[in-house]
Amino acid sequence: MKTDPIVYVPVWSTLLRLGHWIIALGSMVQILSAYLMIHDAINPDIWRDWHIIIGQIMVLALLLRGVLLFVPGSSHWRELWPRRSEFGAIVQMLKFYLSFGRFPLPRWFAHNPFWKPLYLGLWLTLTISAVSGLLFNAAYPILGMQTYTLHTDSALVIEVFVLFHIVAVILHDLKGRGARISAMINGRLYVHTDTGLPASTTSVANGPVRVSLDSITTPDRSSSDGSTSQR
Repeated sequence: MKTDPIVYVPVWSTLLRLGHWIIALGSMVQILSAYLMIHDAINPDIWRDWHIIIGQIMVLALLLRGVLLFVPGSSHWRELWPRRSEFGAIVQMLKFYLSFGRFPLPRWFAHNPFWKPLYLGLWLTLTISAVSGLLFNAAYPILGMQTYTLHTDSALVIEVFVLFHIVAVILHDLKGRGARISAMINGRLYVHTDTGLPASTTSVANGPVRVSLDSITTPDRSSSDGSTSQR
């Protein structure tokens, strides 16, 4: 039986993974600590201290992610903006979710095209949450809202995002064959390659990710910054 070559391709840089896991784990600690503070758990002051400490660490991770937005590669801000060639995959992704995983899972290389604009919204919400948290006791409003209200509302948005993100990545790993959860740990993704495919080929059928080697190793001609093409 003929099989496609499988390559172990670098996808996520060390700094991007570091920032991702600090924010991911930090968000869950913040959700837990906020709940325990509000419901007067044992030693709520201790949880308040940890909430502040973890929040400050997350601010540093957000600054790191902001810097990486201008570094060529999968962390660049252009990679968080859907390309016209990805619109078909976005529609397929929506069908996959609406069918509760029964519809074929589309293929992508780095960022899920459906989630790209959601990630941009998440960074904005995290920034608002961080600023309102640092200025939590400020007497003046931010964006026309009291800092307490702004902080709690942005936290609610983050909680919803975290819930759906966890469910989505588990579902993607169950239905896909690229080992995407481990890729965010070790930085590499298993990719089934086909050297006969043109670099612009985009497939949304079910099965392992197949891309041409040129589309992985050559710069994206549509990007002026020379960032790596992610298809």
